[in-house]
Amino acid sequence: MALRLEPLNRSHRPLLADFQNPQASLVDYLQRYALRHAEKDLLARTYLALDTAMGTPRLAGYFSLATVSVERASVVRLPELDRLPRFPIPGILLARLAVDTRVRGQGLGRYLFEEALGLTLQLAQTGPVAFRLFVTDAIDAEAARFCQHFGLVPLGDDFPCRMVLDLRPLLPNRSST
Repeated sequence: MALRLEPLNRSHRPLLADFQNPQASLVDYLQRYALRHAEKDLLARTYLALDTAMGTPRLAGYFSLATVSVERASVVRLPELDRLPRFPIPGILLARLAVDTRVRGQGLGRYLFEEALGLTLQLAQTGPVAFRLFVTDAIDAEAARFCQHFGLVPLGDDFPCRMVLDLRPLLPNRSST
């Protein structure tokens, strides 16, 4: 698989119809809302993993990023955040991540997650705003296990389950709280 990551734009619209995933809500979001959320509503930005191995690009997977704030009281499972002020903690939300059914099991989910985290860390280091957390809402137990592999901590036991990662230890020249 030869992958290229691109922000979703109108030229990608023909590729969206063929996307397949067992979670209907992830397919529906991509096909009905992702472009509008990026261009008109300014709610999230979606990135596509395009497989270009066969010449014609094919959509292999995607992820969407948005902003979020997490109530300070909900992060008691992360003692490293105990010293923060008692107001909501800003973060970046990995709002969606999906791999096309036809390419599952090839490491694409890991690739997409690492790209999303990489873009987040880049923004944290050089962007005009500050934030502390990388956040996602695991849709089921399988998604939660996947996220835990990358160090995200669940804030509850129900699904969807909010999960967070403290970014501070991942940023260069930053000491722990």
